[in-house]
Amino acid sequence: MLGIARGLLDRRWSVSFLGSSLHQAAIEASGVAFYRLQGAADLQRPAGPNSANVPEHDSLPWPQQQQQQAPPSAQGQSYQSLEALPDAYASLCAALSDLYSSSPGRRVVVLAEAFFYGAVALRLGAPLPEGVPERPRSLCVSVTPPAIRSADLPPFGFPFPFDPSAQGRARNAALWAEWERRAAPLTRLLDAKLREAGVVVAGKVGVLMAGGNYTCHERILQVGLPGLEYPRCDFPAQFRIVGIMPRSTTGSAKRPEFDWWSEILANSELAADDPARKKVVVVTQGTVQTNPDDLLIPAMQALSQREDVLVVMILGSRGARLPASVAMATNARVADYLSYGAVLPYTDLWVHNGGYGAVTQGIAHGIPMVIAGDGQDKPECAKRVGWSGIGLDLGVTRPGKERLGDAIEQVLREERFRARAEELKRESEAINIFDNVEEEILKVASEAPLPR
Repeated sequence: MLGIARGLLDRRWSVSFLGSSLHQAAIEASGVAFYRLQGAADLQRPAGPNSANVPEHDSLPWPQQQQQQAPPSAQGQSYQSLEALPDAYASLCAALSDLYSSSPGRRVVVLAEAFFYGAVALRLGAPLPEGVPERPRSLCVSVTPPAIRSADLPPFGFPFPFDPSAQGRARNAALWAEWERRAAPLTRLLDAKLREAGVVVAGKVGVLMAGGNYTCHERILQVGLPGLEYPRCDFPAQFRIVGIMPRSTTGSAKRPEFDWWSEILANSELAADDPARKKVVVVTQGTVQTNPDDLLIPAMQALSQREDVLVVMILGSRGARLPASVAMATNARVADYLSYGAVLPYTDLWVHNGGYGAVTQGIAHGIPMVIAGDGQDKPECAKRVGWSGIGLDLGVTRPGKERLGDAIEQVLREERFRARAEELKRESEAINIFDNVEEEILKVASEAPLPR
C-alpha cells in the first residue's frame, strides 16, 4: 500500500495514509501525510498467529487442523480486523473530516486494503460526521491472493487445488457450505461490529472470507499478474489485475554492510557458464514467524556439501542471531536483516514461507522459488507458485532437511522453473501498476458524488 502511495505522490496526487503508529515513521518518511488509527485499530505489533492468540497448528496433519472452528488465517482476523472495526471506521471518519475541512471542495477517493473493515462500514452506509459533504467513492486494493468466493475454488485455507471441472465445482460447493457453518461465529462478530459502527442492515457483507469486503467497493484492484492468478470463471465485474511493484521500487540504494557482501558481488560478475560461478540460494522466513528450525537451518544443512552453492540466510529482524549451538556450514552466510530487493538481483533460487510480497518480489526479479509455509495467506500464495510453474509448494511449514533439500535440488536442476519465472518477470514488466491504479482512480473520481 505504501508503494502505491509513493507512486501516486510521484504523479503529483495529494496522498494521505491512514495507518498504525507501528508504521508511522516509514509512512512519514515516504512523504505522504500520515493519519493515525485510533483505539483498538492502532495495532502495536506485527500481525501474526501468536499476536492473535491463535494456537500453533503448523505441524498438525490436515484432519487435526480441520477440527478447529475456523483456520487461524480467519481466526486471526478477530484480533486484527473485526474487534477493531468500530475504531477503524472512527479513524477513517476523523481523517475524512480533516481532509474536507482543510480543502473545501476537494474530491476524496478512498483506496482501502481489502481487510480494512473500516472502509466496509463506509461502503455499507455507516453515518458520516458533520462536515463530510459526500460519501467518498472507494477502491479495494488486494495485496494478498483474492479471498473472493468462486465456484472453481475452495475457501481460503482448504488444501485443494484450483479445479473448474464439474467434479471440482461440486467439491467446492460442499466445502463452501462447510465453511459457512464453521465461520458462523466470526461472521456474526463481523455483523455485530458493523452495527456498532453504525451500519443499519445486518448481513450485507455476507460470510466472512467470501469476498463481501472486496465487492462492496466500486473497483477491486488486485496486485498480481494474470500468470499468477487462477483463470476462474466468476471474477466480480469490478475486478482488475493491476500488476506488481517493479524491481526499481523493491531494492535498496544502500550497500548491505556485511563482510561477505563483496563475495556475492564478485560471484555475480562471473559469466553464467563459468565453472567458478556459484549458485546463490537465499533463504528467509519473513519477519513474523522466524523460527530458524523451520527453513533456515534445514536448508543450510541440506546444501552444506555443495561447493558450487552459496546459502544466504536472512533471519528477519535487526540484531537477530542464530543459536550458538548451530554449526555453520562453510558455504553459508548470515544476515540479521536484508532487503529482498538488495539481494534478489544476485539470486538463483528463493526459499521462503510464501508471503505474497515475497512471491511478487521474486517474480519481479525472475527468480524461481521453493515455498514452505502456513498461516495467514501463505497456503494460497504457495499454491499459486506451484500452479504457475515458477517453483514448488511443499505444503508445510517445517518440511525437514531431506524434503527441503530435494526440492531445492530439483528447482536448481530443472530449467523449466527458471524459464517460467523469467516469463512472469516479462509479464510484470509489461504491466505498469501505477498507470493502472491511476486510471481506475480517475474513473471513480469522474463519477457523480454519492449522497451522505
